[in-house]
Amino acid sequence: MKKDFHIHIVDDDASVRESLKALIGGEGYGVSCYASGQNFLDHSNGVSGCVIIDLKLIDMNGLALQRALITQQAEVDVIVVSAYGDIEHAVESMRLGAVDFLEKPFDPEQLLNRLDHLAHAADAAGRLQRDARQRAALIDTLTPREKQVLSGIVEGQANKEVAADLGISARTVETHRVHIMQKLQANSLAHLVRIWLEASARKEPIAEAS
Repeated sequence: MKKDFHIHIVDDDASVRESLKALIGGEGYGVSCYASGQNFLDHSNGVSGCVIIDLKLIDMNGLALQRALITQQAEVDVIVVSAYGDIEHAVESMRLGAVDFLEKPFDPEQLLNRLDHLAHAADAAGRLQRDARQRAALIDTLTPREKQVLSGIVEGQANKEVAADLGISARTVETHRVHIMQKLQANSLAHLVRIWLEASARKEPIAEAS
């Protein structure tokens, strides 16, 4: 199981990368290390397993790397680690689909236990859970108004009906709909609805526009 579940470490501190590689590799996992977020993105096509991301990278925020992986629909679980952990970053990383947020220095056994759990969950059910997290994270990239339009769409309303409910023009609704399709990477109305349904198990009701 472990040999089939690859771990990717993204940290700009060489000593941290090497210590994590020794720790995780010693448990039988395959491990790859990357010194920057862009370095990982350059090699992220087709990757799987789990990526451990440091929040403060030399070239980008770890949350920005999470968002890039969501856009790529990368088939990886994400663990974010930080020496400057706070509630705001922890919550945001989890909203973006991270399975855990660990504050440095963290208990090595805690990390290994989490990886062991993920490795054993890397089956069909585990993939469905990861896909749901990614779908939910994509929906969080929508503006409040786009979420209102999406709500009308998934309820089966036509553009004119959504427009009447929101007090905007049908043309504006269509513009929002195009943006929603682009952000959620949906190629059809049916695909758009399926994305929402896949995310709904993790999401609370779509937020109202302020």
